[in-house]
Amino acid sequence: MDEPIIIPMPEFNTLKHTKSGRVDKVIDGLTVLLKDKTIIRLASLDIPDFHIQRDAPYSENALNLLQDTLPTGTEILLYQTRKAKKGRENRMGHALGHIVTKKTEKSAPVWINGALLTHGIARVILTPNALEMFNAMITAENGARENKRGMWREGSDYLVLNSDSSAQALGRFALIEGRVEKTASIRNNVYLNFGKDWKTDFTIMITPAMRKKLAQKNIHPLSLGGKTVRVRGWPREYNGPLIELDVPEHLELIPTASK
Repeated sequence: MDEPIIIPMPEFNTLKHTKSGRVDKVIDGLTVLLKDKTIIRLASLDIPDFHIQRDAPYSENALNLLQDTLPTGTEILLYQTRKAKKGRENRMGHALGHIVTKKTEKSAPVWINGALLTHGIARVILTPNALEMFNAMITAENGARENKRGMWREGSDYLVLNSDSSAQALGRFALIEGRVEKTASIRNNVYLNFGKDWKTDFTIMITPAMRKKLAQKNIHPLSLGGKTVRVRGWPREYNGPLIELDVPEHLELIPTASK
């Protein structure tokens, strides 16, 4: 018998409670309509097959999970970034944030974003204007990966790639892990190379601005030679597959024994 899946309930003190409301309907696996016509888009999540028209099991699972957890009339709390002018809306005018169901006599509150991560239906993707909740989200994602749920099951197309196979992910969002063979600073940019030949191997590019942000987290890119790291982003072709780091949280240091 499978172990019950426990959805974490973190603190939301890095965010601001901006709204309470009732669910009218679930639009899709990332989007909810409230009775007052507010449309909420779940923040910092990526469902890998979300824009695929057919055979999109993770999007279907996300829709089913939200419909089961957020039936019409469900009371919810919306938590958003504290920055009122940036990060609270997407370009469609939809509210971006984390949804938590209100506690009732019959049920405990549920963190909806965390539920999708814990089930392995979604993965973490941050934007520069919404960096909050990363630790809680990555813990939920890691738990799903360790338990091989959803997209993290064996044989999935969305497992963490080794740096040697990073070319498989060109043009799509992916998680890539490997040992940094060499670091270099060229025209103020730092490059982390994962092979012997920088013209063909996988590379992470770190701009001066991103380098300063990493330093604030006590991560110094030029000292990462020999370290194992995991990065998430969109590889493009530039002397082999290359990811330009867009937020510092997307670069994780991984213990050597971990995989």
